[in-house]
Amino acid sequence: MFSKEAYKQYFLQILELEEQMVREAEELAGLVDDPEIRQVMQRVMMDEQRHVRYVQELLELIDPED
Repeated sequence: MFSKEAYKQYFLQILELEEQMVREAEELAGLVDDPEIRQVMQRVMMDEQRHVRYVQELLELIDPED
């Protein structure tokens, strides 16, 4: 079984990846001219933002004092 600190470190790594995905999806949405593709990329960005919130919630459950 993993320790509380191991879970925290794991979710911090996941948080970093999800935040990077938000930035990349936002950047790609800004680079495309096709409105349909831009709309899809914006939805991807919104999904990634939702993932960030999920990971933040998990971190809060692991260590509510942080």
